[in-house]
Amino acid sequence: MDVNPIASYKGFDLYPLVYKHAVVRTWPERRPDRTFDAAVVICREGGEPEGTQARTFRLDTVPWDNVGAARRGVVRYAEDIINGAIPGQSVVSL
Repeated sequence: MDVNPIASYKGFDLYPLVYKHAVVRTWPERRPDRTFDAAVVICREGGEPEGTQARTFRLDTVPWDNVGAARRGVVRYAEDIINGAIPGQSVVSL
């Protein structure tokens, strides 16, 4: 994970976690897609992303085609969580 947050929003730091999408392999094997999944760590501004005052949220979306698009999607998703627009996801306890 990056040492510095990618963004800050309404008193929270946002740390994107972008990783290669796990492709289900079949035989005969075709070349797996180069796609990415993502998650975001949200913590209070200035807090430690590994600390108890941080939460990780996984994005359940179709994999992104590139890292840049995944990182931008993570920031939008985190902002929606902070704004209370994602049912069942909250940063109130942070």
